[in-house]
Order: sequence, then C-alpha cells, then structure tokens
Amino acid sequence: MQRAIYGVIILWGIGLQGCYTVPDLHGVYLAHHLHIDGDQRTVDEIVSTFRHAEESIEESDLDGTMSFYARNYRHTNFNPVTLRPVWRDIFQHYRDLSITHIFSRIVGHADTDPPTAEVTCTGSLWGISIQTGERVNIDSWSDTVHYLVYEDGGWRTQGHPWEILMEKETRARRPSPPLF
Repeated sequence: MQRAIYGVIILWGIGLQGCYTVPDLHGVYLAHHLHIDGDQRTVDEIVSTFRHAEESIEESDLDGTMSFYARNYRHTNFNPVTLRPVWRDIFQHYRDLSITHIFSRIVGHADTDPPTAEVTCTGSLWGISIQTGERVNIDSWSDTVHYLVYEDGGWRTQGHPWEILMEKETRARRPSPPLF
C-alpha cells in the first residue's frame, strides 16, 4: 500500500513537470526558496507593485492595470498602446478575475539610472467567461523573467528577456505570454 502511494506521488510530480497552467492561488507569493539580491525596500516596493496590478485587474480598472507597464514596454508586437485593447477585451469578456504571482528570484540594480530589477515569476490569470459561465485559464507563465524599471515614482515592467536582450529572434522556444 505504501509503495503504491509513493508511486502515485512520483507520477503526480512527473505529470506536473512542464505544466504551464498554474492553479488559481489568488495573490502574490514569495517562494520558500526565493533568491533575493537587493535591498528590502526595493523588494517591498516590487511586491507592492504586483499587488497593485492584481487589485487593478480584479477591479477591471483599465488605467490601473496599464500603470503596471513602462512607457517602453515591448513584448512581441505589443506595447502599451496595443496592449490596452487586449485588457479592455478581457475586462469585457470575463468577470471575477483572479491573478497569481509566485516569485522565485528578485534581483535589484539600484546602481543603474534609472534603477532596474529582474523578477522571476510563475503565475496565472483566471476568470469566469461572461458568455459561457465557465472558469477559464486566460494566461499562465512559468519562470518568466520580468524586467522592471523605476519610472514615474514606481516600478513598471518593460518586458521580458525576449525583447530586452535581443532584437532579432533566433531562439526556437516560444515567447512568454504578453500579459505578464
């Protein structure tokens, strides 16, 4: 019996490997193995920024949600102007939105002007479809690095390594989702 339970646990763990749909945990979490390289004030401000984004999304506050993105935000063909209608559509088609962020690494670069940071995050965005009434995983991301910049008195996301580090795409892996 004990051996059978152990086998089920191993199979369950293997089944989750590579799974990109994160359960709806609702909130910002710091992983127990969180790696921090930076001062506590920066970490607190970054966590607060993500919590503010979460609250804005849950309230379907388009302006509040867009304040999470830096002026120079880029992701594939998205920038703040082209991303705004995507969020508007999400708010029109889903209710009871819930977002989860699990941070595994936060690295601050206070010596740059303006200050920057990198946050490695796994998470998900869930909502209930207004059309079908079904709970839907709208977006999920795994070990995505968010590049942040301190802009207009707060932390903002400028994109992912995909856009920040390379102009021409040469990698075979697909880019992370545009929302987070």
